[in-house]
Amino acid sequence: MAYIEIDSSNYFHNLNQIAKKTGSVDKIFAVLKDNAYGHGLLEIASLAKKFGIKRVVVKNLKEALAIENMFEEILILSEIPKKEIPKNISVTINDINDLKILSPKTNIHLKIDTGMHRNGIEAKYLKKALSLIKEKRLNLLAVMTHFRSADELSSELFWQKKVWDEIKTQAKNFCKSLHLQTPLFHSNNSAALFRLKTFDEDFARCGIATYGYLEMDSIFGNFNLKPVLKLWANKISSRDLKKGERVGYGGVFEAKEDMKISTYDIGYGDGFFRSDGKKELKTADGKKILGRISMDNFVCEGDEEKVLLIDNAKQTAKVFNTISYEITTKLSPFIKRIVI
Repeated sequence: MAYIEIDSSNYFHNLNQIAKKTGSVDKIFAVLKDNAYGHGLLEIASLAKKFGIKRVVVKNLKEALAIENMFEEILILSEIPKKEIPKNISVTINDINDLKILSPKTNIHLKIDTGMHRNGIEAKYLKKALSLIKEKRLNLLAVMTHFRSADELSSELFWQKKVWDEIKTQAKNFCKSLHLQTPLFHSNNSAALFRLKTFDEDFARCGIATYGYLEMDSIFGNFNLKPVLKLWANKISSRDLKKGERVGYGGVFEAKEDMKISTYDIGYGDGFFRSDGKKELKTADGKKILGRISMDNFVCEGDEEKVLLIDNAKQTAKVFNTISYEITTKLSPFIKRIVI
């Protein structure tokens, strides 16, 4: 069976690189959403706990409950639970109306829209939101935002950060006037943390960097991160292909000479991209993939018992004109994950 190999030493290396930027492991909010970016929620959560991570970010309540007993705080990004939740699970407020439906004493992080215009309340409603938080007796742990262009070669990060700095000052003043405890603050994603020269907040929310990638122009530097994931495929069968014979759906690949070929147990049904067979595509260990990728398998030259399909998602992403995030998050949760 095909399997995913998770390199624990590389994961710990990346967390160490991040801790050097934040100044402390305690300031890392490790992002484990979407099955830990396809790496495996339980596997990565166990490694994060072993490293000393105390706070993590997940997508929804289902993910939070799966790792409920492992961390001091688990922040849900994209769901407002309809039932009472454990005390160590907190909720992101993306819309001011969310404040009206949560149970009293629920732990929350208030998200402010500082220019991305995706989630978070508008800055002009900040005082209203804080008043509602007091009225509803919610427990405000932190105020947060998200940068839209930290990984791009532009100055947008800096004007958005200026807006954010002004909002932090307002939030502190409003909380003081409402007799609310001053919240903690966090805004930096992986790209912002590594791009900015200084870090002066309570937490950094790091996802992609923990898995070994930054989707940033090389002008920003080399950040010495190591890919955590490898995708291996095992052989299903081998055969001799004669000159002129064609392989797979549509017979896209035609042998120019007699050759040995094999079929392996990964396809687009497992989350690997469907290739039409018209562009050159190779495995990570250099073997030519022949013809179209099928739902459950692909064909390549040779007869090795297993082949390494992915060892650097960023390189694979270039072939399919996408980003490393999409390569790893698409991988099926049914593929076995093995931690080494």
